[in-house]
Amino acid sequence: MTFKTIFMAVDTAAPDAEIDRAVAICERAGAHLSLLVIGVAPPPPASPYGVVSNDIWAGEIRDGQTDAQARGAAIEARLAGGPVPVSVEAQYIDRGTVATLAGRFARYADLTLVPPGGDVQSPVLDGALFESGRPVLLLPEGETSFPAPQSVMIAWDASVEASKAVRDSICVMKTAGKVDAVLIDPVPSFDGHGPEPGADLATYLGRHGIATDVHRLPKEGKDIGELLRRVAADLGSDLIVMGGFGHSRLRERIFGGATTSMVRTRSVAVLMAH
Repeated sequence: MTFKTIFMAVDTAAPDAEIDRAVAICERAGAHLSLLVIGVAPPPPASPYGVVSNDIWAGEIRDGQTDAQARGAAIEARLAGGPVPVSVEAQYIDRGTVATLAGRFARYADLTLVPPGGDVQSPVLDGALFESGRPVLLLPEGETSFPAPQSVMIAWDASVEASKAVRDSICVMKTAGKVDAVLIDPVPSFDGHGPEPGADLATYLGRHGIATDVHRLPKEGKDIGELLRRVAADLGSDLIVMGGFGHSRLRERIFGGATTSMVRTRSVAVLMAH
């Protein structure tokens, strides 16, 4: 997959530096930046008898809409004539709608950038990862070399999600100097890893011209996310490729353990797919 359209959503308080980092990534990828500026509307006031009309709340909504549009216009003006083509849209919506809107935008992009922190990034990740069919890139604090990492680590568990993440990052791994596949407590099986865990993955990537070193490691009771970060540091990896797991419960996305760990603590960029 090549990245021709890259999507990122930010709240109205997002620093310019985070937007500039997205522009730099798009410039290196030769991609268009689709930027969504989100203002989060407060819930309507309520009483024991149900929702009631409130002039103050209505005024807050009007002010919020104005602020979101103004922030979007300011960003668009600042990036006009810059190194990459940029489209900016501003929306003022309730928090429950953020994931749905992010999923819609992500479906028309090749990759979604998810910066750390920010008021809207959790629902943005939910929508982009689970409702778009496209990969997301969890950005670490500070700079990243993406889309031209020097060393890539694949967190391989033979799942459909991990397979999709690998496929979506083929173009990135082709330019990397080193690719490592890390398997935690792999078990030979008929329908998963096969008789020799990691061998089929290495063969597949080899046909794309990507040499892969396979590492089979014991979990030893450690948190998988923390173990993956430690191994990535030992290998000198500046990008982790992995599947993203979760399920929906009462419309609230519940992330799997390793996914949650990687989302919360980002020492390197993580390309994730579901």
